[in-house]
Amino acid sequence: MLVLSGKDVRDSLPMRNAIELMKGAFASLARGEATVPLRTHLSAKNDAGITLVMPARVDGELSSLAVKVVSVFDGNVGAGIPRIQAAVIVLEPDTGRPLALLEGSTLTAIRTAAASGAATDLLAHPESETLAILGAGVQARSHIEAVCAVRPITTIRVFDPTPG
Repeated sequence: MLVLSGKDVRDSLPMRNAIELMKGAFASLARGEATVPLRTHLSAKNDAGITLVMPARVDGELSSLAVKVVSVFDGNVGAGIPRIQAAVIVLEPDTGRPLALLEGSTLTAIRTAAASGAATDLLAHPESETLAILGAGVQARSHIEAVCAVRPITTIRVFDPTPG
């Protein structure tokens, strides 16, 4: 089984490619080729955090099967550990055989921003040059990368409501 670290994921999936893949994934969803059940929610002991399990299957040209597991523990921040931990298991769609284990926080940041990049590419004025971002965390950085991949951005304005 292939195991990819966050760096491996980032190196293997340039934002522009991720944006095009998201367009294909959205098209598959619109055609009814994707099955994305509601995520399962499991509270941790003493409500210290939550774990979410999110399976998905895509039939057709993008045939794939995967499960994402995300844990959110707010107390991690005080211990110097990222608040959100995630992993994605990619399975062979016809047999269920595990093919890869990917560090999921990096993949989530890329995927979420790539979805916004796809929307920007399809909906925003082609000559848009200014980007406004709310927040200054991982998602903000990924979204800046995604929008800059599809528009000639010259000005970025960031507002972070969280001090520090």
